[in-house]
Amino acid sequence: MTLPPDRSHVRTEARNPGSMHLDRLDSESIVRLMADDHRAVSAAVEAAAPAIGALVDSLVDRFRSGGRLLYFGAGTSGRLGVLDASECPPTFLSDPGQVVGIIAGGDSALRRSSEGREDEWEGAREEIERHAVGPLDTVVGIAAGGTTPYPLGAIRLAKARGAATAFIACVPMQVPEACDHLVVVDTGPEVLTGSTRLKAGSATKLALNCITTALFTRLGKVRGNLMVDLAATNDKLVDRAIRTVRMFDPSLTREQAWALLEANGRSVKRAIEVPNWQPTLEGARLRVRPLRESDRDALHAAASDPLIWAQHSARDRHERPAFDRYFDGALASGGGLVVEDRTGRIVGSSRYYDWNPSDRTVVVGYTFLERALWGTGANAELKRLMLDHAFRWVPTVWFHVSPGNERSQRALAAIGAVRDREEMVDVGGVPSPRAIYRIDRAGG
Repeated sequence: MTLPPDRSHVRTEARNPGSMHLDRLDSESIVRLMADDHRAVSAAVEAAAPAIGALVDSLVDRFRSGGRLLYFGAGTSGRLGVLDASECPPTFLSDPGQVVGIIAGGDSALRRSSEGREDEWEGAREEIERHAVGPLDTVVGIAAGGTTPYPLGAIRLAKARGAATAFIACVPMQVPEACDHLVVVDTGPEVLTGSTRLKAGSATKLALNCITTALFTRLGKVRGNLMVDLAATNDKLVDRAIRTVRMFDPSLTREQAWALLEANGRSVKRAIEVPNWQPTLEGARLRVRPLRESDRDALHAAASDPLIWAQHSARDRHERPAFDRYFDGALASGGGLVVEDRTGRIVGSSRYYDWNPSDRTVVVGYTFLERALWGTGANAELKRLMLDHAFRWVPTVWFHVSPGNERSQRALAAIGAVRDREEMVDVGGVPSPRAIYRIDRAGG
């Protein structure tokens, strides 16, 4: 019999000096020792962040062009690859064929060890060919000790077919043949010598979590820190989907959020892509709600003071015919809002309009408040309520202001709006000059 190579130089095979007395410890002490030893896991993955990030960056464009990510490993490494791949569809609603985990010995090796298969340099050939690995794909070999023939052979075979390749190991090592990206998460010797299902396994799982989470986040399947590309297929996911939709639009009740999900095939992502431009918003002084036909007389009463409109281009808006045109336009806009004080009395109006789904911008305008509220901070509160709501969907909000309306321009400057330009804007079918202001969402 030919003896196998001596692997005593491999760090995962070395004895851990901190656990030499493992067999003399009681159960609680063993647990504490292992927990303390695992502190090395997050540090090792953090140290590998540049290499993991570079791998993810290389994956993004390939995925957008139809590429796939295929993990190849044996034993614990193979099982972890299969686990990470299997968790992508329920988490990101990804196609099961986009991330594939392959273990030496086939799926039966997930439950029953087939460690002998890891020594086959050509062992991955059948799977490489069965999956028709090609130039858009990325094959990642996984081996804690960095010497396993099966995953090393997999990246060689994949490279020969034009695929991109990567290798993940838990020991310092030279870049393997045919490897484009080497990721080393150096966790050192195990508490139980050579048992790489411990620290090395935990670090490998974390590294794989980082790869797929960062990848699918870059691909638009995450908003903020929320999973939005999921389908509500059981009670837990229905509840999560409802709560996620309401995080984007707190004005919705649970029932309304569910109705929106149902109308969009129970897809959170599609549901939150539909902005609600007639929300109900609550502030310290004001309440904003959708405009209704029944509000016409009460809103006219609030708008009947001619001094409200003294700097507006439509200075006759306090008169009923001009007001009715204003009101009808608000109703037709799909974004008309009335403003109430805390007693429920209507004290003003505003609206969202010109929603542009292509560049994801919206305009806020046609705003007025009773003069009794001027100088009280009510206008700033109204704008902040409307901006906070709009920024759930858009990165930029525009304001159109009559060039002579110095009061509105000062108010916009006070809340951080920036004058962008001046141009002619259609106002009630009439081209009118407008100063165009913008506010961008913090963080873009």
